[in-house]
Amino acid sequence: MQQPINYIMNIMHLERDLKRLTSNWSSATGLSLNELRILVYVEQHPGIQIGNVANALNVAKASLAQNIGTLITQGWLKSQPIKQDRRLRVLTLTKAGQDRMKDVDAQLTKSLDTTPATQLADQLSALQL
Repeated sequence: MQQPINYIMNIMHLERDLKRLTSNWSSATGLSLNELRILVYVEQHPGIQIGNVANALNVAKASLAQNIGTLITQGWLKSQPIKQDRRLRVLTLTKAGQDRMKDVDAQLTKSLDTTPATQLADQLSALQL
C-alpha cells in the first residue's frame, strides 16, 4: 500500500520543482509563462491561426487575447487577417520578436544547465515516465 503513496509524493515533488523551474524561466526572460508559451509556439508555427494556438496550448481563445495584445504592443508579435476570411487572424513574429526569441532561446538553453533543471531531469528519469 505504501508504493502508491510514494508515487503520489514523488509526483507532488516533481510538480513543485517544475513550478520553481518555470518560474525561473519567467523571471529570466521577463515574460509571463503564457507569453513565453505563445511566442515559442508561434516561432515554431509561423502564420498560425489564433484558434489553433489556443487549441495547441489548451487555453481558451478568449484568455489568450490579453497576452497576445501585450505581445503585439511590445512589438514582438503581429496579427493579420486571413485573405480568405478576414474574421480569422494569423500570428507571426515580427523582426523584433525573432530577435527577442533568439535571446529567450539562449536564456532557456542556459537554464537547462542549472542544478534545478538537471535534478528535475534526473527525477523524471528515475520515475521512467
